[in-house]
Amino acid sequence: MRRTPRKADQRRIVVLLVIDLLAIVFTLLQATGLLSVSDIMIKLGLADKPAVNAETEVHFIDVGQADCTLVLSQGKAMLIDSGDMDRTDKVMQYLLDHGVRKLDAVIVTHPHSDHMGEMSDIIDNFGIGTFYMPVFPEELTPATYSYESMLDALDKKDIGITDPDGKTFDLGSCKVQIYTAKDEYDDLNEYSAVVRIADGGNTFLVTGDCGFAEERELVESGCDLSAKVLRVGHHGSASASGEDFLSKVRPRYCVISCSVDNDYGHPDKATLKRLKKYTNKIYCTSTSGTVVFYSDGEGLDLRKEADLNEKSG
Repeated sequence: MRRTPRKADQRRIVVLLVIDLLAIVFTLLQATGLLSVSDIMIKLGLADKPAVNAETEVHFIDVGQADCTLVLSQGKAMLIDSGDMDRTDKVMQYLLDHGVRKLDAVIVTHPHSDHMGEMSDIIDNFGIGTFYMPVFPEELTPATYSYESMLDALDKKDIGITDPDGKTFDLGSCKVQIYTAKDEYDDLNEYSAVVRIADGGNTFLVTGDCGFAEERELVESGCDLSAKVLRVGHHGSASASGEDFLSKVRPRYCVISCSVDNDYGHPDKATLKRLKKYTNKIYCTSTSGTVVFYSDGEGLDLRKEADLNEKSG
């Protein structure tokens, strides 16, 4: 007897025919010059269209085995972490080179030296608007020179520390939302402030050293973690960027801040495997240098320091 196709089989056949038809249409459009490959990718939602007159920039600054993010939007500036203390004052010089004299918002995701080592010098030399740092248990207070120097610098300029828990504010054309941990942990990393930046349809998530435990808490809280660009947690370590967390973020681009041949093996192979389920656009500052995104609220461009160096070399 001749078998009658089941409904599931019929649907599959229809889907395959539609895909084949679309492929033919796009091939013809490309052949006639009406659409380029990039145009086709944009139409299919697989790529971003270029930014036109971008007024927002998100700089993932190469600070070695440390973290620093600068957000510029319509004349406003926000710094998330400051890298570690070094002799070159790299972050301060980077700010000056980009015309920054005042920081409207400063966020220390958590007070480990590789995230706030240069902060005391920045406080001394720049105008500071609101200074955010998450609350954490007293027993986890760092006994480091960097931390004490930062507190002294804040005291000198009479700048208070604002608890970022649940805070939202505007920065130029961007909407900034900060999430923090509510549960108790014995690891300071798990108290990292997680910052979500939305410039129209372009969204960025900066996660400090947030690990599996805090990620789980954020997922269960139901907060909006979706982001087109993810600054990967804890330098790409094996203890961050878990499956459930990434399923909420669903990043199109990932940036990992780490140094070449670092002692921690960052980024971890297992973490890269998890990230690659969502995107192959993964950039490490160890190889790409500083990574900058330019946004006009709809289009998005990316530039890597390594590419610029190749062109000028």
